[in-house]
Amino acid sequence: MKQQIHEERLKVPTVQGGHLFVRQLAPENPQGIVLLVHGLGNRGDLFLHEGHGLANFLSEMGFACLVPDLIGHGQSWPKRSRRMTHGIEDIVTEDLPRLATEARRLAKGKPVFLIGQGFGGVLLASAYTRIPAMRPDVAGMVHFGTRRSAKLGGVAHSPTLAVLRRRILPFIGQIKGEIPLNWLRQSLDAETITLYREYLDWSESDWVGRNEDALFDYTTAAQSLDWPASLYFARRNGGYDDHPADVREFMREIGTHNARLMVLGKRDGNLRNYSPLSMLQHDDAWVDHFPVVLDWMTERVRQIEPEGKVRHLVSV
Repeated sequence: MKQQIHEERLKVPTVQGGHLFVRQLAPENPQGIVLLVHGLGNRGDLFLHEGHGLANFLSEMGFACLVPDLIGHGQSWPKRSRRMTHGIEDIVTEDLPRLATEARRLAKGKPVFLIGQGFGGVLLASAYTRIPAMRPDVAGMVHFGTRRSAKLGGVAHSPTLAVLRRRILPFIGQIKGEIPLNWLRQSLDAETITLYREYLDWSESDWVGRNEDALFDYTTAAQSLDWPASLYFARRNGGYDDHPADVREFMREIGTHNARLMVLGKRDGNLRNYSPLSMLQHDDAWVDHFPVVLDWMTERVRQIEPEGKVRHLVSV
C-alpha cells in the first residue's frame, strides 16, 4: 500500500573533513530501512530518477531508504578532481561503516537491508566482510549487476567493450583528469582516476585489500562468515559490465549462503532488455522485478525471530 513519504537530507561526516550527502525517504511506519549504494560513475539519483527509482518504490511500499552520494559524486564533498585519492580503502573502512551506523540509528531496532548497484555491491560486500560494525541487524543484501571479476563472461562476450574499459578510458582519463564513464550512456557521471584504477585491479586479479600495513584476503574472510540472504540480478545482455557468469562467480566467491540469481531479459520473461540504468529506473521495473525485491525483503522480515535475531537460512 502506498504511504505518505517524508524526505530529509543529511550530511554524514567522513575522513579528511569530507561529508557524504544522503537523502532519506521515510514512510510513516517503516518495516525496516534500506541503504542503497551506487556504483562507478553514478550518484544517488540513480535510485531516485524523477520519482520512479527503486528507492521511490521501496519507500512507497513501506521501507525507509537511505540514498547516499559517494565521495566525488553528487552533492557529497570533496568534489571529483584529478588529485582525489579517496579510494576503495576509504570507502570500505570509513564511508560505508558510517552509513551503516546511520542506518541502524534510524532503523531503531528494525531490520536493515543493503542494496548495491554494480561495483557498489562489491564495496558493500567488502565492508560487510571486513568491518564487524557493518553486520548488526542486516537481514539481507540485494545486488544489481554486481560482479567483481570479468574473467569468465565479460571479456569473452564483449572484447571490444573490455578494451574500451581497460585501455581507452584510462588513457582519456589521464588527459581529462577523470574517467568519462558517462560517455557510454550507462552511467550518470564520470569517475575518479583512483577508484577506477582500483576497480580495474580487482577486475583482473584477486579480491585482496591493499594498504600500507598488510593485505586483507576478502575471499577467505567472506567464506568464514554467516552471510545474510542475498538476491542477485544480472542482465542477459550484460556483456563486460555484468555478464551472468561473472555475477554467478561473485556469488560463489562469497561462499555458501542463501543466494538467488535472477537474469533480466525479454527471453527470460521480462518486459524489456534493461540497461544498467533502466533496471533501477524504468516504469516497467515497477511491475517486472521491483515486486520481486519487495516480496523477498518482506519474507526476510517475517523470518526475524521475536528477540530480533535474523535467521540466515542456507539454500541447498
